[in-house]
Amino acid sequence: MRAWLNLLSYFSLHIFITAAATIEAFFADERQLLEAGRHHQEAEWQRRWEVRRQQGWEQLALRREMREEGQRQDEIREMRRLLHGAALSLLLLAAVAHAQQTARTDPGDAAALKAVFAKLRLPLFAWDMSVDPCTGQATDNTGIDSIPPINPGIKCELCTGTGNTSVCRITSLKIYALDAVGPIPKELWKLTALTNLDLGKNYLTGPLSSLVGELTAMQYMSLGINALSGSLPKELGNLTNLVSLSISSNNFGGSLPPELGNLAKLEQLYIDSAGFTGPLPSSLSKLTNMRTLWASDNDFTGLIPDYIGSWTNLTELRFQGNSFQGPLPATLSNLGQLTSLRIGDIVNGSSSSLAFLTNMTSLTTLVLRNCRISDKLVSIDFSNFTRLGLLDLSFNNITGQVPQTLLNLSSLIFLFLGDNSLSGNLPSSIGSSLKNLDFSYNQLSGSVPSWTKKSQLNLVSNNFNVDSSSTSIFPTDWTCLQRDTPCFLGFPLSSSFAVDSGSVRSIAGSDGPIYEPDYASLGPASYYFTGPPTWGVSNVGSFMDASNGSYIIYSSQRFQNTLDTELLQDARMSPSSLRYFGIGLENGNYTVTLQFAEFDFPDTQSWKNRGRRVFDIYVQGERKEQNFDIKKAAGGKSYTAVRKQYTVPVTKNFLEIHLFWAGKGTCCIPNEGYYGPAISALSATPSTPLNFK
Repeated sequence: MRAWLNLLSYFSLHIFITAAATIEAFFADERQLLEAGRHHQEAEWQRRWEVRRQQGWEQLALRREMREEGQRQDEIREMRRLLHGAALSLLLLAAVAHAQQTARTDPGDAAALKAVFAKLRLPLFAWDMSVDPCTGQATDNTGIDSIPPINPGIKCELCTGTGNTSVCRITSLKIYALDAVGPIPKELWKLTALTNLDLGKNYLTGPLSSLVGELTAMQYMSLGINALSGSLPKELGNLTNLVSLSISSNNFGGSLPPELGNLAKLEQLYIDSAGFTGPLPSSLSKLTNMRTLWASDNDFTGLIPDYIGSWTNLTELRFQGNSFQGPLPATLSNLGQLTSLRIGDIVNGSSSSLAFLTNMTSLTTLVLRNCRISDKLVSIDFSNFTRLGLLDLSFNNITGQVPQTLLNLSSLIFLFLGDNSLSGNLPSSIGSSLKNLDFSYNQLSGSVPSWTKKSQLNLVSNNFNVDSSSTSIFPTDWTCLQRDTPCFLGFPLSSSFAVDSGSVRSIAGSDGPIYEPDYASLGPASYYFTGPPTWGVSNVGSFMDASNGSYIIYSSQRFQNTLDTELLQDARMSPSSLRYFGIGLENGNYTVTLQFAEFDFPDTQSWKNRGRRVFDIYVQGERKEQNFDIKKAAGGKSYTAVRKQYTVPVTKNFLEIHLFWAGKGTCCIPNEGYYGPAISALSATPSTPLNFK
């Protein structure tokens, strides 16, 4: 038998191909013969029937003959079935012989892989360790990210030797979004032929071992959205073949190691929400092949380095929610290939101008929000920005008028210019695609243009004229939210209000008030107030990268730490700025109560647990909470109520509550474009007796 197998092993591939072709031809011929024989036999029976009928034979005799003929045909079919089985056996034997000459997995790689799967407690069905790993899809042309994806999965290459001595290395390993829990097994670092490693979206804990530096063949490494901690090992600098590195949404600490500057081939670096601090190392200036850098939601300090301007291949840059100082580097003007630029939340330092934008005419997304920019919009010729779809320059000190060339851009869809010092009239026309415009909290004046009828527009806190043209476009009492024209000044309507954010019906709270529903369909630039106006709400911002960003979220869960679980089941969310107003309140001191609960970051060892919602809270213009994290305030628990109370003065019969996203928190958990403040309910009641009548 061994000699026969050896002979088949030598000729296996030839036998397999030849036998397959031969058998296919054989059975094709057989099918034709059977079909021809069947027609011939039917004709022969018909002829015999006529002859014997004429000769007076009994039909019973003929039927007996036909029955005997059928038995003979059954015997022929059985013989053919046996022949077919023998042929299939030959093919199977050839395949077995061929398998005996197929490459085996490197023994060290096989043992390491088995240990990794065992220690991460992956389900038993995830991988059959009784079969050599480098077989099937691991060695064919199927991509590891194919549809449906191979997960968990490996790919094997780098095969050496021939026949039974051929050995292959594991070059790709994917364990993605499977909620694998625990430290990264040390055996992983023995897979030194890896070029592609994807461990994203799990719950891996502990430090990243310095042994990662052994994987010098690595080109694509993703450890993003896990719970890794400690310092980033300098040995990452040994991976000089790296093209893409993702370590975002982890619990790392400390500064980036200067050795990252050795990664000269690096094109993509994702380090957002990773916990890093300190200035960016000067050695990163050598990363001139960089195309994508996400570095938001850390605590990077100092100036944004000038060397960023030498990364002339850069197409996407994100620097939001850090502790950088101004000004923005003028060298950014060299980045003519940028299509997406998002910088925000420059905490102090000198102001910046817009001059560096002049050459960035390939931009489709431009966000310079809260960046200490002092300039005029007319300093930039926006007519050259023909691809621009979203522009956010809000929360700066931009002065002057809004240029007509900006509003004429045919590709522009979202425009956010709120919280600046813009003045004068709005332009007389806008581009056909521009449907969402925020001009709130400026000094704009004059009449409201007619084009505002067809746009979603936020004009809260400006100086627009109250005339027949404006009242025909906006509700009668819209002037209650204009500057210097507060409603009911000296003639208050009420001494309290309560709102259930996102709810569709009123709810009686255990603390006394009746919470009115807030189910207004607010979008990227919109506002709403009740009639008669006792309270209102204003929303600004678009959920970036979200396929269907929702401004109202809901959960049917029961909430802990509250008697009013219904109040917590709905919440209003905003990607930038959410304001509630108390209108026509009696002047005096008020207790403002804000109620929160987190519902989309479950209390389990899951990658979805890694989400963080972080924002600032202002009441009457004073910051009451910085980097407020709902879940953290609830002791690390979701579905748990958090109440915040503040005593504030109400003057001019007006109260403002402002929830502001300062670039902090994760961006992409559980989905891309999921971030920003959220609130479930709020109320304002007198903290001292008022003279309200």
